[in-house]
Amino acid sequence: MGLESAMLRLIVRFLGLLLLAGGFAALIVDGTRSLAGDGLHVTPLSEGAADLFPAQMKAFRIALEQKAPQIWGSVVFALLLAPLSLTLTGLGGLLIALSRKRRRPIDYPLR
Repeated sequence: MGLESAMLRLIVRFLGLLLLAGGFAALIVDGTRSLAGDGLHVTPLSEGAADLFPAQMKAFRIALEQKAPQIWGSVVFALLLAPLSLTLTGLGGLLIALSRKRRRPIDYPLR
């Protein structure tokens, strides 16, 4: 069981690092747009997801509006307005924190 958990931790940590890198890249893009436009420009999560997965986002929205319109209007729409850079950085940090090896409780010395 040790090797499988180590491999799973490695994969989760790698995905966390990729998300952190994506969040940093989104922050750089927002910063350059803000400097060029003489105003604050923040890319929302919905715009970033629509750029990467246009067909899937449209299908997701249609399916969710048909099955649960109250969830789309209140919860999902509010989440999709969150800044892309903060969302990716937060998810990446969470995955890295979850992939840490748990410490043993302080007990008796092993000697």
